[in-house]
Amino acid sequence: MRMRGGMLWAWAGVGCAVGLGMSGCATKSPPERDQIVADALPATVIPGVWGEAARQGSVPDGWVQSFNDRGLEAVVGEALKNNLDLRAAQARLDQAGAAAAAAGASLKPVVDATGGGVVQGGASDNRVTSRGVGLNMSWELDVWGRVRSQAAAATEMYEGAELDFEFARQSIAAAAAKAYFLATETLQQQLLAAADVEAGEEMSRVIGLRRAAGKVTEQDVRLAQAELNASKNRLAAAENAHDQAVRALETLLGRYPSNELSTGATLPEMPGEVPAGIPSEVLERRPDVAAAERRVRGAFQNVQAKQLAKLPRIALTSGIGVNSGLTDLTSRGGGFFNVGANFFAPLFDGGAREAEVRIATAEQEQALAAYGQTALKAFLDVENALGGEAALAEREALIAAAVRDAEEALRLRTLEADAGKADTLSVLQLQRQVFAGRSTLVALRTARRSLRVDLHMALGGDFQ
Repeated sequence: MRMRGGMLWAWAGVGCAVGLGMSGCATKSPPERDQIVADALPATVIPGVWGEAARQGSVPDGWVQSFNDRGLEAVVGEALKNNLDLRAAQARLDQAGAAAAAAGASLKPVVDATGGGVVQGGASDNRVTSRGVGLNMSWELDVWGRVRSQAAAATEMYEGAELDFEFARQSIAAAAAKAYFLATETLQQQLLAAADVEAGEEMSRVIGLRRAAGKVTEQDVRLAQAELNASKNRLAAAENAHDQAVRALETLLGRYPSNELSTGATLPEMPGEVPAGIPSEVLERRPDVAAAERRVRGAFQNVQAKQLAKLPRIALTSGIGVNSGLTDLTSRGGGFFNVGANFFAPLFDGGAREAEVRIATAEQEQALAAYGQTALKAFLDVENALGGEAALAEREALIAAAVRDAEEALRLRTLEADAGKADTLSVLQLQRQVFAGRSTLVALRTARRSLRVDLHMALGGDFQ
């Protein structure tokens, strides 16, 4: 069968001499990563370096500790211990492990114990009692490798599930870190809004005194009060945003969302630049890509198993035991044993087995396409994170400079207003500009730290 996209993991007919006894036939080895990549992404050229500027070197692990924040480390640790999505992922891993064990058991003999007794009676009150025990064994000779292919497919799927679980652990750690950053940011936004309200109240008080002295108009009083009410509205919104962020973090940690978790009011310092390695390393480092690779290999083994199911099966059977019979006059008993072989050759099934081969082939094609999509998304994640971090760093520097300029302009304009050389509206506008700049700066700093977490996830760097 020839796969689409030029792939030929050929099952070129089962080249086994069915009538030549137990000679068997060798199954094909599953494709290696390079072959999978070539078949999944035939039109994609993977470059030797990232398109976005990136520091060379090996991708580091331990990104949680790189932020040097004890609160962050505690949150990630609690999430890994109590998160319910991770518990479900562990259950899926256990299920895959049991399935692999069950498939592997097919390679071993099956031994059963039997036993029983019968008592019979008639009109003459004669009774016959028989009893016996025995052991029976059956073992399919995996001449063609069908059972081995099934077991190998289950093993590949289990290894994929292990990698899925590892990716789930990394995803939970990343989600906890970003939720922690968001809770810290919303607290900072709340503190900024509270300071803005305090400044607005002082402005309103001063303008009220000036109005009483006849130095400003009633319009100035109304403008100051309107801006104060707008500041109070922003504070209420910031408080609500912080409450929601804390509850979301508590839920991620497996806690009841009671809004009782305390976070620091300061974001951790931004760690230094991260070495990004080269694109091809992502295919090996990222657990989700490696898991997709295992599923392709498992699907390949499953196709082989379905093809081999069209060949004859041979099983050995044997038994050993003791039985006895007893009447009212005589008794006799003894042991027994038997050895035999069963032969099963499918002749006609209405196309059922061939349909199963087509189903398995389609599943293999799906797995291959899923691998290609997962790999492309991995490349996209890295390129976006590298480019996004550089852009956010530039924006943060620009906004920080803008805030400094606005703060100085506000200071000078306030002095002018005190001297009666500037109107109230211009002061209020500068106050609003300063608050907006500070708020944007906090959001950008949070976004940079969250994007750094995304970069570590995209590169496949572990958090431990």
